[in-house]
Amino acid sequence: MRGIQILHFNDVYHLLPRKQEPVGGAARFATVLKEFRAKYGPDSSCVFFSGDLFNPSVESSVSKGRHMIPVMNNFGVDVACMGNHDFDYGEPNLKALVGETNFPWLLSNVIDSESGNPVANGKKFHILEKNDLKLGIIGLVEKDWLETIPGLPPALQYKDYIAVGKELAAQLRDPKGPYAVDLVIALTHCRLPNDILLARETQDEIDLILGGHDHFYYIGKGCEIINGWIREEVSGSGEDNGVRVVKSGTDFRELSIVECEVEEIDNEEGGTIKIIKKVAVTRKEVTSSIAEDSHFIELTNSATSDIKSKLSRPIAYTLTQWDCRSTELRTRETAFGNFVADIMLYAYQPCIHNIDCSILCGGTIRSDSVYGPGKITLGDLLEIFPFEDTVVVIRITGQQLWDGLESAVSKVPKQEGRFPVVSGLKIEYNPNAEPEHRLRNVWLTEKSPHTTGESVVESDYEKPNIIEKLDLHKIYTVSTRNYMASGYDGYTAFAQPNTQYLVDEENGIILSTLIRRYFLGLYYVNAIKFNMSCESRTKEAVSKAADTWKKLAEKGRDKTAQKHISGHTIQNALKLSLGENIKRQNEESSNNDDIIDDEIDSKNTEFIKDWVTVAPIIGDRIVTVDS
Repeated sequence: MRGIQILHFNDVYHLLPRKQEPVGGAARFATVLKEFRAKYGPDSSCVFFSGDLFNPSVESSVSKGRHMIPVMNNFGVDVACMGNHDFDYGEPNLKALVGETNFPWLLSNVIDSESGNPVANGKKFHILEKNDLKLGIIGLVEKDWLETIPGLPPALQYKDYIAVGKELAAQLRDPKGPYAVDLVIALTHCRLPNDILLARETQDEIDLILGGHDHFYYIGKGCEIINGWIREEVSGSGEDNGVRVVKSGTDFRELSIVECEVEEIDNEEGGTIKIIKKVAVTRKEVTSSIAEDSHFIELTNSATSDIKSKLSRPIAYTLTQWDCRSTELRTRETAFGNFVADIMLYAYQPCIHNIDCSILCGGTIRSDSVYGPGKITLGDLLEIFPFEDTVVVIRITGQQLWDGLESAVSKVPKQEGRFPVVSGLKIEYNPNAEPEHRLRNVWLTEKSPHTTGESVVESDYEKPNIIEKLDLHKIYTVSTRNYMASGYDGYTAFAQPNTQYLVDEENGIILSTLIRRYFLGLYYVNAIKFNMSCESRTKEAVSKAADTWKKLAEKGRDKTAQKHISGHTIQNALKLSLGENIKRQNEESSNNDDIIDDEIDSKNTEFIKDWVTVAPIIGDRIVTVDS
């Protein structure tokens, strides 16, 4: 009995490993991939990728995705499907990146209506021959995420993914046609419910579906599980009646090894056809126990070395966990989401008074990781917020605000990026009601106290004070992302002709920059408080420093004194007078300034915990009801 083996992965953003297990990382992933190729051989093994490669990540904000190409080209990928974030820097940029890869990209059902071809130099299908089997690979995407992408070509035409799947499968399978494939495999970039729907509607046309877009791991009930992974009910899996669908996690942390047994059977026309008799799936985690491939270490270091040192610097300390997992942010209120929304609410207050509320969507917060309690680095922050669009301030009606929030909760329990993250609001909705009819109440609330200058909150829960019920006819001032104000990700209500911009895209500030400014301000505020409390001690320190200088001069060490009069040595004298163990000898080398710089940086790192400590909390802002 013949068969094929597939290594499948999807949604990879970060070349370097993360802190928690499974740590992932491209170098360890490469080790697993090489072992897979060695075990099964090139004649029957395939490597398939289901989209989202070029963004979002810290590195992509610099390279626009180009840093991922050397790694992927060395993986030996056979074919890939495009994902929504591959379009983040525009279709021309994606077209250029696709041209630099050494494997084909599929986008079967998104067409340039003028040329009739898939956008961004994609292909409708790809033919592979493995182990005397002819495989037809197609790439299908859902319509939902196309609505989240700004700047798509005006001539773009979306075709229903199920209809295109049936059409292409028939074309590729036709025994009298030019392709006459034995099996059809769909690479998709869809949410799980849409993948399951595709599998059910095309069970006689498509043999296997390997999906991306969701960041969780899933093996359909039509597949055999090899290594003891326990299938759990996840959002959207309720309609799985035995489908052959595989989702392979995210970010080089997980992958699937899919073994397909193929047999030949008689068909109704008196001939024979080949079918997949059994699909057996092994879930593989990329943990720290897996050795890193030396060649890929060089590739990843080359791609990330320029910014690695800056990204490792701590910028804040959190007493509570920052949960940035999409499973949380896209389905419920989170403490970290509240913290970010609070900063957005207050960011422009010095120039625009009386901002009523702030709204961002859960998909703004990336990384799909958990941080803290502990120090937060610049790299952590940029990993969480890789997008470059700005925070704007708009004036809209209460009806627009209601409609935007109604759309924001319309996709629950799907883990859509539009799920709201708010400050200055309390929302009640029924997740079981019909979409677009789920909101029950929206109130304006008093602003949360933990971003008004205090660095730490006293409790882990905060109940908002309600000011008034949302008035549909009133005008409200709202802080949000330009992306949302432009009507993307379901927020079309915000992009109406009557919307007035108080801070537009050109004058707005990138969200990650706003948060960095908050941390810097918190540092200075607490530093000033500390220094004011130590005023008398500071005066004493200066007096002692002056005495030290006089003694040096009196001993006739004029040359040394001239050397020490400027730069960091005055700081040394102050540190010495404060009782710190700073020693400098005249015979030390000329790199003293660099050494002192390092010590100052080290000392500032210690101050981070004392002066830039935060503790995000849940605030009873988004509440579900049954009626």
